[in-house]
Amino acid sequence: MKVLFYYPSNKQSNSLETLIYELSLKSMEVSLLTTCVKGPFHKALEEKGIRTFTSIISNRFSIVYYLRQFFFLINFCKKYQIDIVCSHLQHVNIISVFAQFFTRTRFIIFRHHFKFNVFSNDFKLSANRTEVLFDKIINMLAKEIIVPSSGVYNGMIDFEKVNKSKLKILPYIYNFDEYAKPDEQIVSQIKELYPCKLRLLMCSRLIPFKRHYLVFPIINKLVKQGYDIKLMVLDEGPEKENLENYINENELQKHISMLGFRSDFINYMAASDLLIHPSLTEASNSSVKEMGLLKKTVAVCSKVGDFDDYIINEANGFLLNPLDTEIHLEELLVKIYSNNYLLIEMGENLHDTVLNTFNRSPKIINRYLELFKTNNQI
Repeated sequence: MKVLFYYPSNKQSNSLETLIYELSLKSMEVSLLTTCVKGPFHKALEEKGIRTFTSIISNRFSIVYYLRQFFFLINFCKKYQIDIVCSHLQHVNIISVFAQFFTRTRFIIFRHHFKFNVFSNDFKLSANRTEVLFDKIINMLAKEIIVPSSGVYNGMIDFEKVNKSKLKILPYIYNFDEYAKPDEQIVSQIKELYPCKLRLLMCSRLIPFKRHYLVFPIINKLVKQGYDIKLMVLDEGPEKENLENYINENELQKHISMLGFRSDFINYMAASDLLIHPSLTEASNSSVKEMGLLKKTVAVCSKVGDFDDYIINEANGFLLNPLDTEIHLEELLVKIYSNNYLLIEMGENLHDTVLNTFNRSPKIINRYLELFKTNNQI
C-alpha cells in the first residue's frame, strides 16, 4: 500500500514523524509531499529511508496558487499510484478535498485545530473569516476526517455541525526518546536570572485564544500584594505589542519576561515550577506533554483539546474552568505559592501518564493500520 503524507511545513513534528516512520515499518510504502522547500522535517525522514517531495509554487494563498497545487497533487497521485493521501493542516486540506474527486486515490483529512468561541462572549476571540470559510468547505466535502482528541471531535459536531459519520478520533503518538534533554547548566542560569519563590511559564503563540491577556492581570495583582512570582513567556505572535504595553504600563518588567521564540524551550520548561496554559483552542497540545516528560505539571482548561482525556485534576495537573478561568487560576496560584511541594508529586504522575498514553503506543499504531485497511468513505 502506498501512503502519501501531504503537509504544508518543513518544520519537524515529532508526532507526525513518529507516525510516518512506524507505518513504514509495517510494510507500507510511505512518502511525504510538502508545499514548501525541504527542511529539517524532510531531512529527518530521509535519514530513516523515507522519500520526500516538494511542490513549490509562488504567489502563496492566491487562487492561481491553489489551482496549481490542485493539479500538481492530482498528477502526483496518478504518477506514483498513491493509494491513500493523509492530508494534514488546513492549508493543504482545502486542496485535498477538491483533488479527491479527480483521482481514484482515497483522501483522509487530518484536522489539528478547533477555533470556535464557545466559552465566552469576548470579542477578542473571533476566528479569521477565511479560516472559518475554509473549515466549512473542508467539513462539507471531506469524506473522512481524523481528529486527535475528544475536544475537537465534540466541538466539530456540536458547533460546526459536521456529520458524525465522517469523524474518527485517533490520538497522536510520539517518540519521546528523540526529545532533547535539558542542559542543567543553562537551567541553573535561568533560575539565577529569574530568582523567585514561584516561577511560572507560558509557552504558546501570542494570540487572543491563548489568553495571555487573562493571565497578566493576575500576575499584576499578586505581585502588588507582595507575592514573589515571575512569569516567563515564550513564543511570538500578533498580541506581542499589546502584552508588552501592559507590562510597561504596570511596571512589571521584573516579573513578566517576554522571551520570544526559543529553540531551547526545554531548558525554560525545566527551570519552571508550573506551566500556565489557559488556551481555548487546542487539538492535542505538545507543550503539556513535554512538561510531563520533565516531571513538571500544568494548569490547563477543561473541555479543551484532549486535556480531559489524560489530565486528572489535582492528581497529575490542574483543570481550570474555561468560563471563569481568572478566579480559578488566581486561587490556584495562591494555593500552590505556599504549598509548591504539591507540584513535585503531580509532576511525577503526569510523567507516568504521558509515557503510558502517548509514547509509540502499538495500540494506536494498530488503529491507524485498521483505518487504512477499512474504507469508510461516505
